[in-house]
Amino acid sequence: MKSAAIAVLTVALLGAACSGGDQRVTGVIVGVDGDLTTVRSFQMLTTGGERLEFVPGPGLATFPDGTPLTHLSEHLQTGAPIRVAYRVEGGANVAVIVEDAP
Repeated sequence: MKSAAIAVLTVALLGAACSGGDQRVTGVIVGVDGDLTTVRSFQMLTTGGERLEFVPGPGLATFPDGTPLTHLSEHLQTGAPIRVAYRVEGGANVAVIVEDAP
């Protein structure tokens, strides 16, 4: 009985941890709206063929390794894939993490 209760609790906790509202996609950059110091928005073509537009969330100025978000322009030129974690807020896809795809 104790094992069954632990299993149910584990499944419930995992479900709660994964339902934080963030979605993740991988793809290539097809457009960047910005300049040398700022990215206002960027567009991605996902591996599933969907074209999505993102706006950087508050405080998102760098990749996790400290590389400036303006590095997306290099991804646009090279076609190197990225991964984006985002949430939908007010109808906009708000990027919370942007990183190089493995």
